[in-house]
Amino acid sequence: MKKLQFLLLFTVCSFASIMAQAPANRTVYDCNSNSKNIYATLATGKSIIIAHNGVDCSICVNTAPGWQTWAAANTNNVEVWGAITYTYFARNFPPANMCTITQTWKTTHNWTNIFTFPDSNRLWYQGSSPRYFVYSAIDSSIVYQGSNSTSAKNAALAQSTVGINKNVLEDAKIFASNGKVIIRNLPIGISSVKLFNIQGQLLLSQSLNSTSSTLDVSSFNKGIYIVQFSGLKGTESKRLLF
Repeated sequence: MKKLQFLLLFTVCSFASIMAQAPANRTVYDCNSNSKNIYATLATGKSIIIAHNGVDCSICVNTAPGWQTWAAANTNNVEVWGAITYTYFARNFPPANMCTITQTWKTTHNWTNIFTFPDSNRLWYQGSSPRYFVYSAIDSSIVYQGSNSTSAKNAALAQSTVGINKNVLEDAKIFASNGKVIIRNLPIGISSVKLFNIQGQLLLSQSLNSTSSTLDVSSFNKGIYIVQFSGLKGTESKRLLF
C-alpha cells in the first residue's frame, strides 16, 4: 500500500514538474506562417515576454488592450508574444479552429505589436491564465514566470540589452563592497541607473550626472540583482551578486 502511495505521489510530482517547464528555445508560427525563434530574437538584444492567454479567461480578456499599449510603447527593447489557447476547456481548441480563434483574438484586441500564435501544444500553459514568461537577452534564461504582469514587464525591461554599446560598458567598473554598489568609469551619456531583483521588481532608481555613482544596498538580502543603465542611446543591463 505504501509503495502504491509513493508511486502515485511520484507520478503527480513528476507531472507537475514537467508541466512547469516552459521551452528554453522554440520556433513558433503564427496563422500566416510567419515564424519567431526565441534565441534568434534574444540575440538582437531584445528580451521577450510570452503572454499565455486563454480565450475563455476573463482576466486575459480585460488585460489584453493594456498589453497592446505597453508592447507598442516598449517595442524598441522588448518583444511581446501572445500564446493563445483555451484555459479551462482544452477540448474546445481542436486543430481545425486554432487559427480562427487566434486570429479573432488578435483582431478583437488590436494586437498589432504582439506576435500572436496558437499555442497548439499548450507549452506555456501552467494550469492557470494569464501566465507570463520573460526570456533574458543577457543570458537567454527564463528570469520570470508567473501571473504578475507588472513583474513581467519590469523583468523584461531590466533584461534588455538594446542600445548602449557593450564594448563601451566594458571599461566601466561595477562591483559590490560593504553594502554598496560602486559604479565607476561610465561612458558619457548614461543618465540613470536602476536596480531590480531577479523577479523584475524595481528596488532603486537614481539619476546620473557624472560617470561615477554609489548605490546603498545594505538593506537587501544577499543574492543576484540586475543593474540597468539608461541613456539617450538605449539601455544595458548587467547581473551582479552581492
